[in-house]
Amino acid sequence: MATEKQIEILKGMAKAWFGNSQQHSIHAEIIRQKGFSKLADKIQAEAEGEWKEAQRVNARLLELGVTPTLAINNYPIITDIREQLEYDYNEGLKGMAELNAMIADFADDYITRRMIEEFIVDEQEHTNWLAEHIGLIEEIGYQNYLIQQL
Repeated sequence: MATEKQIEILKGMAKAWFGNSQQHSIHAEIIRQKGFSKLADKIQAEAEGEWKEAQRVNARLLELGVTPTLAINNYPIITDIREQLEYDYNEGLKGMAELNAMIADFADDYITRRMIEEFIVDEQEHTNWLAEHIGLIEEIGYQNYLIQQL
């Protein structure tokens, strides 16, 4: 049986991922309307991945006999592509630290702990991708980076 703390953590995770999914989806559309379809496709894929992660958390809550809540976190909508990438990178670093800290709260729940570990791997991959692209902007310049994203 899940503790109240575990339930609140899981509900918070779903709320965050649903909100972040919507933020990424809007950012992808902003990027697409600016003409950078390769980057827009990548950001939209990230949005869809976060939506699925939120669904996994809600499914886990149901498995634990808990009714999920219908809520999303609000995240800023950023129109500048570089600022989007930098914001997402910083949020990814914070998110990985939070997820790592959560693992201890699920020491008695292998299934949820394993799910969180998978989320950490996904977040690390995305954060690495962001770091690479932010590095490209610094190395080749913002305009040259955007040309590559057409």
